[in-house]
Amino acid sequence: MKSFSVFLMFSLLIISEAKANDQNDSLANAYYKIAEGFKKNAKPDSALIYYEKAAFEYKQLNKTENFIDAYNQVGVILTRQDKYDKAERYLTEALKTGLAVLDSNNLTIAATHISLGVVYSAKEKYSLSLKHHYKSLSIRLFNLGEHHHLVATNYGNIGNVHLNNNDYDNAISAHLSALKIREKIFGANSPEITQTYTHLGNTYKAKGDYQISLEYFQKALNAKITQVGYNHKELPKFHSNLSTVYYLMGDKENGDAYKIESERILKQ
Repeated sequence: MKSFSVFLMFSLLIISEAKANDQNDSLANAYYKIAEGFKKNAKPDSALIYYEKAAFEYKQLNKTENFIDAYNQVGVILTRQDKYDKAERYLTEALKTGLAVLDSNNLTIAATHISLGVVYSAKEKYSLSLKHHYKSLSIRLFNLGEHHHLVATNYGNIGNVHLNNNDYDNAISAHLSALKIREKIFGANSPEITQTYTHLGNTYKAKGDYQISLEYFQKALNAKITQVGYNHKELPKFHSNLSTVYYLMGDKENGDAYKIESERILKQ
């Protein structure tokens, strides 16, 4: 907290100097850095204020990409606060501005498409959500190639939307694409792999393929144990995933075993 206070004081000093010397570029960057600091320190409302200040200054400077990025950050925070209509307005403005000025394959625009995809999924407008997610995927494939972690993120997002829309086969296909990329980049026991295993476990569970669901949830648990050990506070949810599927299969013995292990870790 002390380090953040020092950072904030320093940033405010930069703002004062920038205003005094009419240095709008420095002012915009200072606002953005302060917003990032507030976001990092879990102060989203304060972050919103400074992202908007930064966006205003960037727009005056015709720094379109920076303006879009600042509005993207506003949209992300508002989405996390479940303010979907307001997030949609900011992100739509960012996309409109970007498409009018920048190349349509710009990576900052790809981020806007992703954020809009998340908003529309939350509003259960799945077709519109997928439209934006696939557009983002296309841009990233064009710029980054097939084997990039951001492309894997796109596939994961697409998989989640298909799952929310009960389109299990397309969800599985997308998550398997993400898995292939993440295995190549991060290895078999990375946090990114764990996330994909969990998504696949959830999808197969929803589809009713419990045996395959168990296999992926077990892989997720094993990978997490490799990362953090046997008694970490994050492990209970992995045990609970397995417990739930065993109960759905009518296997009370194994369901109880994973439930007990989850409760044991939580009581530590």
